[in-house]
Amino acid sequence: MSKLTQGLTYNYLGAEEPPTREERIEACNAFGGSCNSLKIGMGQGCTKHNSRKFAQGGGCQLNLALGIVSSFQNVVIIIHGPLGCASTNLGVAGFRKTASALKLKPSTDNIWIHTNLGENDVISGGIEKLRAAVLYAEKEYRPDAIIIGNTCVPGIIGDDIDSLLDELGRQLAAKIVPVHCEGFKSKFVATGYDSAYHGVLRKLIEPAAKYDSVLPNDVKAEKGKNPDNKIVNLLNVGSNSQGDEVELKRLLTALGLEVRVLPLHASIEDISRIGEAALNVSICATHDDYLVGHLKERFGTEYMMDTLPIGIKNTNQWLRQIAEFFHLETEVEKLITLETEQLEKALAPFKEQLKGKSIYVGGGEARIFTTAEFYQTSLGMNVIGLKPHNFDRFAIPMIDDINDQEAVVHVAPGQPAEELVLLKKLKPDIYVGHGGANAWINKLGIPAIPLYGQSINYIGYSGAFELARKAVKILKNTSFSQKISSNLALPFKPVWYETDPFENIKEAPQN
Repeated sequence: MSKLTQGLTYNYLGAEEPPTREERIEACNAFGGSCNSLKIGMGQGCTKHNSRKFAQGGGCQLNLALGIVSSFQNVVIIIHGPLGCASTNLGVAGFRKTASALKLKPSTDNIWIHTNLGENDVISGGIEKLRAAVLYAEKEYRPDAIIIGNTCVPGIIGDDIDSLLDELGRQLAAKIVPVHCEGFKSKFVATGYDSAYHGVLRKLIEPAAKYDSVLPNDVKAEKGKNPDNKIVNLLNVGSNSQGDEVELKRLLTALGLEVRVLPLHASIEDISRIGEAALNVSICATHDDYLVGHLKERFGTEYMMDTLPIGIKNTNQWLRQIAEFFHLETEVEKLITLETEQLEKALAPFKEQLKGKSIYVGGGEARIFTTAEFYQTSLGMNVIGLKPHNFDRFAIPMIDDINDQEAVVHVAPGQPAEELVLLKKLKPDIYVGHGGANAWINKLGIPAIPLYGQSINYIGYSGAFELARKAVKILKNTSFSQKISSNLALPFKPVWYETDPFENIKEAPQN
C-alpha cells in the first residue's frame, strides 16, 4: 500500500447503507495453507471465492456495531428486532463501563431499548414499535443521540426505518442514527464496523468549515486546509487499552502534534468535529478503512493505515509515515533512535529466554501479523502458524514480514474444530490469541496469552516490552494449562485429531 492512500472508489455519502465487504474489498474468510500460497491466491483473486462445506457459528455484525456506538457518551441504543438480538448486551455494557473508567471518561449507564418483535410483527411490520421506542427514549432520557441497530428480521420483512427516522428527526432534539447491521447480507462480520460508521458519519458529523486564506492556489490545492494545522485524529478501536492510547499519544505529542483520540468513548460533540484534523491515523485497517474513506470523500482529509504500531519495526514505520506528512523527518528519527535503543536494551534478557521458542498467533489480521513479526524479529521466536479471522488486501504486504513463508495460515472466523486439529499437530510452545479462543487452547495444554486487553499495554514501544514480558512469564510456569488439559476434555473424539484440518474448506480454482 502507499504511505498515504489516494483516490476513492465508492460513493460513501450517497447510499442509505454501506456496501458489503464482498462488494467493496477483496476479502477471504476460508483458507488453509502457507503464507506463500495465501499471497499467490490473493494475487490471483481466487481466495475471495473460497467457502466451507461445514462451518461453526460465527460472529454477529450487530455486536461489532454496538461495540462502537454504545461507547459514545450520552446516547440511547435501540435494538430493532427479536429479543434474542440483545443477548450479548450485558457483556457489551460491562466492557464499555470498564473501558470508560480506565480511560477516565464520565461513567454513565449503557442504556438500551428493545422493540421485541414477535411473530405478528413479522407479518404486520415493526415500524410502530420502533416509533414508540424512539419517542420513549427522547422523553425518558434526553440523550444527545438515539442510535437504532437494525437487525436481520426487520431487514427481511422490509421495515423502512430510514423514512421513519427522517420523519422523527425533524421532531426531536436528539440526533437519530440508523445503523443497518443485518447479518444475513454479508459473511464478513467486520461489515458491522462499516454499518456503524456509515450511520454515524451521515447523521452525527457536522459540515467542515472551509479554510479561507490568501494562500496561492497551488498551496491550497496541495493542502486543502490550513498548512499550520497539526491536528491528528488517532482512530481508536475496541481492542485498544488506555495504555495503548497513552503510548501513541505520547509519541505523537513528542513530534509537536495535537492528538485527538476518537471516536470510541467520545462525546457526540467531539465526534461532530472529526473533520477538523489534518490527518486521520488508523490503528487497524479492518476496523477503519470505511471510516477514513468516507472522511476523505467528505472533507478531503488524508489518511494513513497501512500498519499497526506493534513492535519495533512497525512502530517505527508508523511514526515515520505520520512525520513525513507533516515534514518532521528529522524530529522523528531522533525520537525513533532514542526509543529503539532503550527498548532493545530492555528486551535483551527476554530474548535470551524466548529465542528458538515456537509461537502461533490468532485474531485480527493486522494485529496478528505485526505481533508475530515482533516476536520473530526482535525476540528470535519461530512463527509456525497464524490464524486471521479474515484476510483482505490491506494485509497482503504483511505476509512478507514472516521469515518462514511455509508457516501455516488458517483464515477462519472462529472455527475451533479446525483450529484445534491444527494446533494438536503443530504443538506450539505458546499461543497468542483473541480472548474468546484461549479457553479452547488451554484445554489442549498449550500456554496462552491474550492478544489484547483493556488494562494491558500492547502497542508502541512500551507495548512491545509488555508483549515480551508476558511471553516469558507464561512460559516460566505452564502448570495452569497443563492442569486444565488434564481435567477438562474437549468435545472431540481422538479420531477427529487425525483428520485434515482444512478438509471443510472449498478452494476456488486458481487462474
